[in-house]
Amino acid sequence: MHEGQNIHSIKGVSRRLGDIAEVFAGVGVSREDTMERDGEKLPMIGVRDLVDDGVAAIHDLDVVGFSRPEKAEPYRVRQGDALITGRGTAMKFGLVGPETEHAIASSNIIVIRPHEGVVPAALYAIVSSEAFRPKIELLRRGSTTLLSLSAKDLKKLQVQLPPIEEQRRIAALLIEAREAYLTAIKSAELRRELARQLIGQRLFGPGIER
Repeated sequence: MHEGQNIHSIKGVSRRLGDIAEVFAGVGVSREDTMERDGEKLPMIGVRDLVDDGVAAIHDLDVVGFSRPEKAEPYRVRQGDALITGRGTAMKFGLVGPETEHAIASSNIIVIRPHEGVVPAALYAIVSSEAFRPKIELLRRGSTTLLSLSAKDLKKLQVQLPPIEEQRRIAALLIEAREAYLTAIKSAELRRELARQLIGQRLFGPGIER
């Protein structure tokens, strides 16, 4: 630590989440909207689409018909948004990447959109961390089978936001770790598929060399 630099300048200042980010729940969909009808079908993010700190790609999402598509426009997610499940038994998190941008957040999802001057991936790392999760858990209400979290309550949580340079370092670490994880998963899936093909050829394929 440099002379004259105190611990607070390293850890940052405690701020309410609602002061450093826009926090809102996704759009509620009526039965009328979900009925088969002529009109625009929009990709919608649900609880099951938050996996391994990411969000399913837009082409893998379920689509919902809207009689008034403009109603859904304010709920389109942007790259860097942090998503948290608002309802369900398990609390899940996901960071929106370019593959999901412009999809619609459902009412079961809470969106945290950082204000200017806040590094998105760093804020995601903070709110999804093991140290911060218990604070969110305390806000969840309901029965043991279905817990709910409100955007209004989430806004009130205090966040220790580091200085911008530290935020950038945290973001770089998060993104690097996430890319390494996804690359490893993809490589494992490719190896498994290759093994299955080779086994199939050995068992059933014609002209197998002995």
